[in-house]
Amino acid sequence: MAGRLKDRLFSLQSTAKAVELAGEIRQLCKGGGKSLAVLSIIEPWRADDETAAVLMSNLLGGNVDELGWPSHVLCAVILPKLLLLKEPASRALLTAAIEYSKVHQRAAEYALLLPLILRMEGINNPMCDVITRIVKESLHPGHISAFCQKLLCDGDNLKKFISLPCHQCLIGSKLVWTESLFNLMQNILNHNIHLTQDSVDRLVQHAWESAERFSKSLKFGNFLLCFVTKCAPLLKSQKSLLIEATQRTNTLVTKSVLSKLSSL
Repeated sequence: MAGRLKDRLFSLQSTAKAVELAGEIRQLCKGGGKSLAVLSIIEPWRADDETAAVLMSNLLGGNVDELGWPSHVLCAVILPKLLLLKEPASRALLTAAIEYSKVHQRAAEYALLLPLILRMEGINNPMCDVITRIVKESLHPGHISAFCQKLLCDGDNLKKFISLPCHQCLIGSKLVWTESLFNLMQNILNHNIHLTQDSVDRLVQHAWESAERFSKSLKFGNFLLCFVTKCAPLLKSQKSLLIEATQRTNTLVTKSVLSKLSSL
């Protein structure tokens, strides 16, 4: 039955047919804990973005367990598309991800945001843009702060992401610090998210470890400037480490960062 649904998915000719197909997929996946296996056969992530958006809006409901059916839908329809994203996401795909994440925030955390940020090769600019939009438009500020705490401070929690088995080879178990990941952290800070002392301390450590590699990166420099500006009260104990990291950089904002650090 899943194989027949897959064949129909790639021959859809109308929105009405996509809605009908979504209902049949939901019915086939209902109960028994077999939904991930069924979705792996149907391969809904291979549908075009417009069809994927229709599927997302019509696969809502079912299991109320956020880490059950809602998570399975996200990791089977949206996540695989984003893991391979190299250009800005289409409006249809981005809107579907944002609207679904508003309704199912915990599912979005474990079946979309966490595995995407843990991408084996690290995130790129288009991925950063998508994550930023979802975080800002779908999640409550307190939820974002807690998510950052898990991301930066809880190594065991990073292994709890949800994905289809066929996509796990694209996802790692630790953060890969790219320019885009530092840019994401800057975007989160600019959203006036309050980080815990633990999260701030870990960010300082990652910045110190990455400073030489991104010594000429303006994105990294802008992250440091934003970090020092937004988190000043929590950085006093880490001042010397941040000064050392900043002194390894040579960008347009290096002097500004050092000036702010000297006044802590």
